[in-house]
Amino acid sequence: MTAIQGSSASTDVPLPADKLSPSLPLDVDQKPVVLVNCGSFNPPTIMHLRMFDVAAQVLRKAGHAVLGGYASPVNDAYHKPGLLPSQHRIAMCRLAAAESDLVMVDTWEAAQAQAQRSLIVLQHVQHAVQEHYDDISRSQQQMPTAGSTSQHPKKSASQQMSR
Repeated sequence: MTAIQGSSASTDVPLPADKLSPSLPLDVDQKPVVLVNCGSFNPPTIMHLRMFDVAAQVLRKAGHAVLGGYASPVNDAYHKPGLLPSQHRIAMCRLAAAESDLVMVDTWEAAQAQAQRSLIVLQHVQHAVQEHYDDISRSQQQMPTAGSTSQHPKKSASQQMSR
């Protein structure tokens, strides 16, 4: 499994990248989007996965480039009655997402010392994904390309994703 190193938060957990689109969209009119669903996933259901598929379809029809999706199970400190331990919910999410071409499981939220607000989780994913595509861009810029006639500098992932 390919993984992305996360931000410098209290517990650093790599973000999986094996199902992310291998590159950012070349069409400047396509805004890159990564779907994130924060929740208890107690248990994950077919409708959790269906939400990703429907959201991706709608966004693609609207002209966005959907790069991937993440299910982010909440931390055990969320204190929801009947909440199973995170290791079990993560395992169930991984099994549920195994056949999906889009959905991966981000364990960062569950691994933190305390429950996290969804905004913090979204910022973590955004930062890790931007770093991932910046790393790809840097490695591609270092490789000579035969017949390349591009005279326009490439935008970094951070610049593209914040359009």
